[in-house]
Amino acid sequence: MGRIPTGAVIWSLKRYTRNENLWDRVCFRCKQKTPIFEYEHRDEQERPAFGYLCEECAQKKLAEWLQCAESPDYVHLGYQTDFDTATVFYEQKNDGESLLLTRWSPEQRRRRLQFDEE
Repeated sequence: MGRIPTGAVIWSLKRYTRNENLWDRVCFRCKQKTPIFEYEHRDEQERPAFGYLCEECAQKKLAEWLQCAESPDYVHLGYQTDFDTATVFYEQKNDGESLLLTRWSPEQRRRRLQFDEE
């Protein structure tokens, strides 16, 4: 394994784990489904911006980055990546981008996604 990237965050996806439901929110991208990921990115003025993405749109976002803009076949991918966080960093010293994916263990996921029932 290599080192963890340390550059500026271009965008990130984090599975939503707070003790509140997102049923009253809608996906930032498709504007149709209930989101399950928090989405952090930069707006046109390079300011941090936040939103929420559904599973399908989060998968598309990841596939877009993996395929790059010159290869728009991501829409036809027939598989999904099981992940809980995805972060793309820009590393100036390499003049490139790095992707860091995290997948929680089943026990971590159960604990993090469990809502307080008090």
